[in-house]
Amino acid sequence: MSRGTRGSWAFASNKAGATEVFDQDGRIAVEKAGLSVRMDHAVIREGVSLFSGGGISPHGYSVSPLGDMPSSNLVLGCMVGGSGVIHAEGNDSQRWRLPGQMYAVSLSERKLSYDIDGNADYQSVALMLTPDALEAMGSQDGLPRVVDAVLNGRADPMLLMRAMAPGAVRVAQELMTPIYQGAMLHLYQEGKALELLAMQLDMLAGEMPDADQLSARELMRVREARERLLANLREPESLTALAGAVGLSTRRLNLGFRLLFGTTVFDYLLEARMAAARRMLDEGAEMSLKQLAWTVGYNQVSNFSTAFRRRFGVSPGVYRREHVED
Repeated sequence: MSRGTRGSWAFASNKAGATEVFDQDGRIAVEKAGLSVRMDHAVIREGVSLFSGGGISPHGYSVSPLGDMPSSNLVLGCMVGGSGVIHAEGNDSQRWRLPGQMYAVSLSERKLSYDIDGNADYQSVALMLTPDALEAMGSQDGLPRVVDAVLNGRADPMLLMRAMAPGAVRVAQELMTPIYQGAMLHLYQEGKALELLAMQLDMLAGEMPDADQLSARELMRVREARERLLANLREPESLTALAGAVGLSTRRLNLGFRLLFGTTVFDYLLEARMAAARRMLDEGAEMSLKQLAWTVGYNQVSNFSTAFRRRFGVSPGVYRREHVED
């Protein structure tokens, strides 16, 4: 990885600016004039690096790597929070307004910057892969056509953004808040990073809905449906009732959810329920597991525990003991 990508980064708002390098622990922290930003870097394995972090500023700010960018490295990132725009010379800029968007950018010795909106709690996780790492993966399972074309010079440098599946968002969040430290941390990071990488490459290989398939009015109605869904996790409307309430067919509603959020309405509801349950446990909610299950829409604790274990790897009872009561 080049020194410009790993070492020097510029951070700038309208009231503060700084050029920082990662310290020996792989960290950067900027705290000045309302600008609060952190970044962490770790080498996962040969040719694969992990970058994570985020920050906030009342007036917005920009983040950009300095120095020569490696010509063929590929960055696959996940926007876990905030909103803003990614700029890469030679490509149309890409804006994200909602968390859960993935992006892919080939570096190609060009300027790259992330402009973060004011008061947006920006959080991101990104994997950077060298050409050798990409070629090794391609020799085993093949790469998505769009990646292979850029890597082998058959296409121009790329910058694209797509909605991610909730499962990928969950893995990115787990990378930002690891449950292990010390000797086990690297093993945990490697496992989660490779899981996230597989999901990202799968998204690049798959067929995604085209934004032109839905009008701006229909997309607005899809967002309205999402808000209705989140407002009542206990007793959400059926798919048919939800679609009717916002004036869409069930097919158009599911198409819109796939376009904006990377998943179907049903899977989005499942992820929202699990995220709500985990948040209540993290906040130390004083309620029984039966009450917690009921709150997020499960009448049977056993069904809730099974869903929670599938999503987070442990039962809600074990999660409470290990991550909350400590």
